Amino acid sequence: MKDRVLTNFGKKKESSSQSLKLQNVFQKMQVQPAETQTEAVEEIVTPSVKKPKTKEKSFNFSFVSEAENINYIRRLEFEKRRQGSEFSYFTSSDVVKEGIALLRKKGPKLKNRPAGMIPTRRGRVSNGTELKEKVTTSFSLIEDEVDYIYDYIYTKSGDILGSFTKESFMNDMIKELKNKYGELE
Repeated sequence: MKDRVLTNFGKKKESSSQSLKLQNVFQKMQVQPAETQTEAVEEIVTPSVKKPKTKEKSFNFSFVSEAENINYIRRLEFEKRRQGSEFSYFTSSDVVKEGIALLRKKGPKLKNRPAGMIPTRRGRVSNGTELKEKVTTSFSLIEDEVDYIYDYIYTKSGDILGSFTKESFMNDMIKELKNKYGELE
C-alpha cells in the first residue's frame, strides 16, 4: 500500500474508534511479515454482535369501567408527564401496568387457571341498581400482564365464574393506585 493512502486514512472521522483501529492495523501490516498480516485483519473484521432487544408482543386489552376510574388514570398519566422528561412517553397503558405491579405486590396469592380458560362472561353484567356512566377503553398490555389479570379474576371469582369482572379488577387496581398516589385533582 502507498504511504499516501495510509496517511489520509481516517482524517475525516478521527474520532471514530473503528477507523483508528483500522489505521493501526494497516500500519502494523507494513511493519509485520505477510503471515501475521491476515491475523490482524481477521481481528478487525469480526465486529461485536449486539443482540437486539426483543420487544414483547402487546395486546389491546379492553375494559368497561366507570368514567371516574378512566379519568383518574388520565390524571395520573398527566401528573407523571409533568414530573420530568423521563416520563415524556408515559401513557395510560403505563399507568395500568403500574397498577398491575402494585396488585402483584399486595394482592392475594393467585390460583392458576386452567390453560386457555378465560374467566369472564360475554355480555354486560350489571352490578346493582345504581346507574353510573360507563366507558369502554383499551390498554396495550403484554401477555404476562393479561394472564395476571385473568388469573386474578379467576381467583377472586371463586366457585362462581363471572361473579368477578374486569370492571371489578379495574376498581381494585384503581384503589391500589389511589393508596400510592392519593386523589388527584
